[in-house]
Amino acid sequence: MEFSILSDEISLDIEEALKHGAKMGFRKYEIRCIDDYEHRIPYFNPGREAFLQEQVDSGAIEVTAVTPGVFKIDLSDLERVRYEIDETLPKCCEMAVRLKAPTVIVFGFMRGNGSQRSDAVSYLKEAAKVAKRFKLKLAVENEPGSFCDTGAATASIIEEIAMDHVGINWDPGNALTVGEVPFPIGYEHVRPYLQNMHIKDTIPIPPDKWENRLVGDGGVNWIGQLQAVIKDKALPFLTIETHVFPALESTREELRRLKIYLETIKQLDQT
Repeated sequence: MEFSILSDEISLDIEEALKHGAKMGFRKYEIRCIDDYEHRIPYFNPGREAFLQEQVDSGAIEVTAVTPGVFKIDLSDLERVRYEIDETLPKCCEMAVRLKAPTVIVFGFMRGNGSQRSDAVSYLKEAAKVAKRFKLKLAVENEPGSFCDTGAATASIIEEIAMDHVGINWDPGNALTVGEVPFPIGYEHVRPYLQNMHIKDTIPIPPDKWENRLVGDGGVNWIGQLQAVIKDKALPFLTIETHVFPALESTREELRRLKIYLETIKQLDQT
């Protein structure tokens, strides 16, 4: 199993991220933030996209997905909803095409203030049409507080959208924080729609908080989840989203643990 990684989980400095990433054996990257967390794709500082383009064109890296962070908003904010659908998403899709990234990751709109699930589905269908214009996949990530919070809820919405290029960016850690058992229960729901997966671990802190942890320090059954994805041949790679600081040191340790997990799975499958 090959790993991709969000570049900012190594460093916000993209040149440093790719330098250290290469030393760790990465050539696949998901792109989110560069320079700081306020500059998220597609709104990068001048020269950043050109640098990425050079790396892609030279074959040094492959961009597996882009994640602009759209639709992590309340549906009552109609102005922002329209801006993200009409402005941010198309710009991100244009950049994804230039960077040869096949997938755009979005969220499923936040619950609250009278927001209706039916409206979330309708807007996601609009977003899907935007992605289709650019011949891209649209992967909806499960996120606490959104209409797509659990694997079950996300799968239900994707099933209702019923468009072949629309699927799920599965985040087991996020599912855990809202009370779903991510593996095997959540995974069984998302498996038919799986397009991408984020690897991080999480521990819930009652009543309504959580902390991100390195794999093995949280509540996700990562050995079981990884074993199932490999057995099912569900994805050609998995994406590391460490979410623990300091970023570089934590990602190095995350990768070390994941390699041990893969070796463990290999031995289990031989018994």
